[in-house]
Amino acid sequence: MPSPSTDVVIIGSGPTGSAYARMIRRDWPEARIVMVEAGPQILPEVGGHLDNVLDLEKRAELEILAQGGDRSPRLSISKEEWEARRAGGFDASFLRRSGLYIANESDPSENLFAGFSAANVGGMGTKWSTGTPTPSEAERVPFIPADEFEAAIGIAEGLLGTNKDPRAGDTTAIALREKLGEAFNAGRSPDRTVRAMPLAATPGPEGLRYHGTDVVLGPLVNEPAETFQILAETICRRVVHEDGHAVGVDLVRAGETETFFLSAGTVVVACDSLHTPQLLFASGIRPEALGRNLNDHFIISQMAEMRSDPPMRAMNWIPATNEFPFSVTIHATTLSSIEKTPDFTGQPVGMGVFCPTDIDWDNRVVFDETKPDWRGLPSISIKWKPSEADKARVEEAKAVAIRVANIIGRPAPGFATIMQPVGSSLHYQGTVRMGEKDDGTSVCDRNSRVWGFDNLYVAGNGVIPTVTATNPTLYSTALATFGARQIAAARRTA
Repeated sequence: MPSPSTDVVIIGSGPTGSAYARMIRRDWPEARIVMVEAGPQILPEVGGHLDNVLDLEKRAELEILAQGGDRSPRLSISKEEWEARRAGGFDASFLRRSGLYIANESDPSENLFAGFSAANVGGMGTKWSTGTPTPSEAERVPFIPADEFEAAIGIAEGLLGTNKDPRAGDTTAIALREKLGEAFNAGRSPDRTVRAMPLAATPGPEGLRYHGTDVVLGPLVNEPAETFQILAETICRRVVHEDGHAVGVDLVRAGETETFFLSAGTVVVACDSLHTPQLLFASGIRPEALGRNLNDHFIISQMAEMRSDPPMRAMNWIPATNEFPFSVTIHATTLSSIEKTPDFTGQPVGMGVFCPTDIDWDNRVVFDETKPDWRGLPSISIKWKPSEADKARVEEAKAVAIRVANIIGRPAPGFATIMQPVGSSLHYQGTVRMGEKDDGTSVCDRNSRVWGFDNLYVAGNGVIPTVTATNPTLYSTALATFGARQIAAARRTA
């Protein structure tokens, strides 16, 4: 059993929760920190990345465990359940081997939300793409000074271990970047030209080693339990609070029913954009904006055919700008399980055009206290629909995809340009968004402290208040550094 009290408890062990722990340790060396994770530790490396497991059969087994353990409610979704969800139903668990699917009130063919949620030590840090592109000026928080935000981005890059060109020397990728630059670089600032996709990865003789939260936590994992401890397979049922002050959390071991209380001087809720508002709701912390403004970007998927020798290995990136709202990733792929047409003889190249969607108050997460999920918390459903502007933007993104495919070589024969359901990017955000003032439109302040509380913080993509197209992990990690530094500064001098 853990100590009955700690200085800081962090609910969730993903990249932003781990960033809080690492930054608090940097600025408050004597702090006692406890991290709570609902799922199991699945790798010997605490929070290691699953893509480093080269045995694909073993990796598939671990991916099931990454969803909260090998429990039958989280096996692959069945055809019957899929049809039930399309008809508007949902059950108590979203953690599915093939993803999260929740039908909306209206036409599910248009508004189906599809996504995934992790529950294991490292959270989505065990499965993320490791892309760490920087957000454009238009995507950044307007009420955080530019120099402060830029400094936080630099800290976040260090925490995640960003490599700006992880496959340097890929001549085919460099040649493609030059061709793409001729088409897209005009009028861009030097930092937003076509470039290699920055990745949280380290090159090695056998390829890239992808960074999970093992890299973010660093030496913390070797500390004694008295100063840093991860409670795996432990569920937080409630943040206990009195008069705007969090006093601790109620916890329960997975598979058990008896809860225990952990007293804490500061509480950080760092689950994800769906489960962070869920825990606040279950704790009776229900500001008007909680779960509202659910936002994500569409992904327009395009397959292209490239004729090149040697084949491309690196990932290229066309950044979003104020004038170009799309973030385009271009990467080598394989079609081993997909039948190709006879005239498809070149290298298959995958593409994702990340397309922003409008922020809408009515797009939201809804909680049902009558239907507990596997954690014993109010179950979740999604209400979401696109705006007319979203639909027009999608058509523009499709045209961009075709244009890029023709620069690569040609659109791959036999493959259509498709729009994936919203949520497919796994980048949903906005549900605990930060705001400049406490006016009912946000959940937390610019340092991610929940309005009306002196020691309760939220973390993750859910705090991002802006429209984005860029992979948000670096962004949300940067925002986490503000809250962590505020906690350390306040508590060290208290």
